Amino acid sequence: MIQAHLQDMIKEIENFHEVIEDIEAYRISLYSVCTTVVGTLFKENDEYVKALQQIEQAGYEIGVYFGEVRQISRETLIQITHNIRVNSFEHVCYVMNHHLSDPKERTFLIARFNEILNTRFTSCINGFLFAKDKVINHLHNQKLSIMGQMAAGMAHEIRNPLCSIKGFQQLMKQLLLNETEDRKDFLNYIDICIDEISQVENLVSDFLILARKGESQKSKWEKVNLNHVIQKVHDLSTYFAVEKNVTIHLYMPKASVFVQGVSSHIEQIVLNIIKNGISALKPEGILFITLDHSMDNKEAVLTFVDNGIGIPESQLSKIFDPFFTTKEEGTGLGLCICKGLVEEMKGSITIQSKEKEGTTVEIRVPLVTVCSK
Repeated sequence: MIQAHLQDMIKEIENFHEVIEDIEAYRISLYSVCTTVVGTLFKENDEYVKALQQIEQAGYEIGVYFGEVRQISRETLIQITHNIRVNSFEHVCYVMNHHLSDPKERTFLIARFNEILNTRFTSCINGFLFAKDKVINHLHNQKLSIMGQMAAGMAHEIRNPLCSIKGFQQLMKQLLLNETEDRKDFLNYIDICIDEISQVENLVSDFLILARKGESQKSKWEKVNLNHVIQKVHDLSTYFAVEKNVTIHLYMPKASVFVQGVSSHIEQIVLNIIKNGISALKPEGILFITLDHSMDNKEAVLTFVDNGIGIPESQLSKIFDPFFTTKEEGTGLGLCICKGLVEEMKGSITIQSKEKEGTTVEIRVPLVTVCSK
């Protein structure tokens, strides 16, 4: 009976060995269950009721184990339990029909056996569903917590420039009421308000990118020449480097490296990480940027290495969280957005850092092709 069940499962469930993990342990547990069930069949009424309760509890615990620890799908569990029931019921009915001559005794034991199977596997499904509900509730609470943090961060970041705008609007109103002829102050206040509004606009744009994660406009995807994009961003970043008296060294292969994606998104990723690297450097610090392809020629590998202040180990696990930042003027959205955009390209981004020594950022993205110009 057990062997027939195992053969069926190996045929019907893909990677059944991985689902169960230890086939021999699974086989032994089934023998144990069968022994318990057979022993329960012949118990007196009071003992039978107690044994049935124990079977129900054991089934529930197995269901929780499959839901929490093994994390198999509901369909797989139903398939496994249904197959065990069918095989065991057919086997027991066959044995009873051939070894019990009394029809009443045969009918009584088969009815009991059917009740035991129903109790065992119904409780197993209930335990499984309880475990899944627990996981779903946990994820739901996590999402609510993250949404609360993001909403609070968003409100804080928007409120700051709005307060500035309000203050300067009041000053502008006062200038008009006083009929001052000092247009220079008035125009200066207008410029400040425009800058603050631009900050809000950029923040909202970043927030929309986060909200649309997984909904990338693939119709805009194209083959992007990483060499050209990185060189363009490098040239744009020269101003920031000169302003802080730091040096950027860029190394790229002569052969162009191509990936599939949106050029403006890749520019945003590279610019964000370069600006982070520069902000972490002290005067005369160095940022190395290297573009290459992986050893198996399947990925483009882009690394940023700086000898800046580094990131405390306690903060590394939070570095990609929305609104988490170690900078006074940072919004905490940059790396979060970078991670989202890289993952949309089926790539990965990792950060290694040591305080007072520096940081290394590595981005890997599937390679389209590498060819000479």
